Amino acid sequence: MQDLLMILSRRVVRVALSLALGMASHTVHAGVVIDGTRQIYPEPRREVTVRVTNDDKHAPRLVQAWLDAGDAQEAPTLSDVPFVLSPPVFRLDAGKSQSMRLSYTKAPLPTDRESLFWLNVLEVPGAASEFDPTLEDSQRNHFKFAFRIRTKVFFRPAQLPGTPEEAPGLLRWSVERGAQGSVIQVHNPSAYHVTFNDIVLLMGSGPEAEKLSLTEGMVEPGGTLKVPVPKAAKVIPADARVDFTYINDFGGFSSAQPAVLHR
Repeated sequence: MQDLLMILSRRVVRVALSLALGMASHTVHAGVVIDGTRQIYPEPRREVTVRVTNDDKHAPRLVQAWLDAGDAQEAPTLSDVPFVLSPPVFRLDAGKSQSMRLSYTKAPLPTDRESLFWLNVLEVPGAASEFDPTLEDSQRNHFKFAFRIRTKVFFRPAQLPGTPEEAPGLLRWSVERGAQGSVIQVHNPSAYHVTFNDIVLLMGSGPEAEKLSLTEGMVEPGGTLKVPVPKAAKVIPADARVDFTYINDFGGFSSAQPAVLHR
């Protein structure tokens, strides 16, 4: 396994060089995709399965997968998380799928709230066969690029209060004025993460209310997220509200009732 990791590291260096030389003139396409935009790990489960597929119909991929606790720059060998992912390195043939098993090691984690980890899937393209008659010259002779997909993994302890579906309705929104302008604060009193797809500030309560799009984001259990308000909004009316959609456990978008802004 160590030899495979060394081979992968050397190939990534060569891919980075190719990227620097060829990005301006070549179209880049990722081949490996993960089922789902997030993974939920309920504590009682012995393991969860993550399925990855090579959508490239012509070339294989070398895949390396690992988890981190939030540092995207941390090397896979230095990541210290209470999970085992198997297999961590594998070849994924063209058009094929592979299931990875994610197991919790039972190392201590908070029991009163979710914990967030990140799944990394790094793919390095393989060489397409020079003898494949279905390939054009442009498909045989091109640069290779490495891609990394990074998705959320929520570890969900047993017996948490409430439900993930109730969490968005418990958010408390308020406005704070500072020297740099207004900021919308959202506090999450629940035990679940809430990830926003979009946040819209409704400048008034009527159907003609002005709408200002704010940045996306995620608020952790017991945490507070600060969302800057565009400088164009010099005055936020007393009847302003917040409209938002959030990402549910299945990766879909759900709408919540517009929330009142507290002062």
